[in-house]
Amino acid sequence: MRRRLIFMSVAVTSMVITAFLVPLFILVGDLARDSAIAAAERDAESLARVLSVLAVEHDFETAVATVGEDRIAAVDGSVILPDGSAVGLPVPPDEDLSEVSAGSSFVSGVSGGIAVYVPVLGPAGSTAIVRVFTSDTELEEGVQQSRVTLGLLGLVLVGIAAWVADRFGRTLVNPVNRLAETAYRLGHGDLSVRVDPDGPPEIEEVGLEL
Repeated sequence: MRRRLIFMSVAVTSMVITAFLVPLFILVGDLARDSAIAAAERDAESLARVLSVLAVEHDFETAVATVGEDRIAAVDGSVILPDGSAVGLPVPPDEDLSEVSAGSSFVSGVSGGIAVYVPVLGPAGSTAIVRVFTSDTELEEGVQQSRVTLGLLGLVLVGIAAWVADRFGRTLVNPVNRLAETAYRLGHGDLSVRVDPDGPPEIEEVGLEL
């Protein structure tokens, strides 16, 4: 009986925890991805603002030289100049930049991660493009650890439920076992046997009748 109580408790607790953990696992992944994309967007917007200010008085080549290639590469960024050349991280030649060239900022999935594109308007209507790349590894940073922590927490809760069920089962099973032993001995002629009723009221009442 104790085993059945423990099994039932573990089964019910496991179902409840699973119902909570599955959405949490998905939420953790989404939050990590959104956070990484937001950071890339901030870096791209910041770099674009600096270049926009510098390009007012200079051309884009001078603005990029002032910012420095190291600073651009430090944020996994690239600056695509109006002539198509790129400073910073290499840009795959097959990427479609027509939308951002038309003046629209957007985020797009690329090979190995995502890229944030921000246009920068310069003198005489020229347009440069800021591109910041975020890898799949960065998009999932910390997700595995968070999921393992949630999984361990779920196992702890299942263990606690099993322990509580075991303790509760003892309060039911032990008095019943004593009653059964007493009834067995009485049935075999041992009239000296007595039982000390305990446990739940229903079991205690049966013990009093014996």
